[in-house]
Amino acid sequence: MGMPRLQKCCFCIDLKSGNIILGMLNAILSFGLFITMIVTAVEFGAMERDAAKTLWVLSDMEDIEVDARLSGLYAMSVILVFMFLAKFLFDIFFIYGVYTEHRGIIKAYYIMWTVFILLSMFVFFSNSYYYGIKTILAEVFYIAIDLYMVLVSYSLYVEINTREEV
Repeated sequence: MGMPRLQKCCFCIDLKSGNIILGMLNAILSFGLFITMIVTAVEFGAMERDAAKTLWVLSDMEDIEVDARLSGLYAMSVILVFMFLAKFLFDIFFIYGVYTEHRGIIKAYYIMWTVFILLSMFVFFSNSYYYGIKTILAEVFYIAIDLYMVLVSYSLYVEINTREEV
């Protein structure tokens, strides 16, 4: 049993146009989350520097725990920055692939997207306790769109393959 196939995108748009529209929407969201994670990384970096200056009054054990937590959050934020930058570039490449109906690009994109969803969910939600509610809601919305986009791009890939076989 494979993945479900869709006949239309959003119940009214053909798959090619729907993939282009969702690709553009995802490129915009990827860029927005890229900027959001840059700001978050800068905030964690500033908190880490401030903590290093003011933690001399705490005991050594508390100092190590706070420093390790902030360093880990900063590292995860930087990883997410690079992931969303790569995702943004892949979104632009995908739009080109759909426009030219290049099967290899579309297949690589929905495979990459599935891996990205899993990585993004793991990295983000393992540290979600430290993020604000707006960042968490943006990520949940983004993941929902990603899951739908995987289905739409897979459906277009299958449609292009069956069209060329006939």
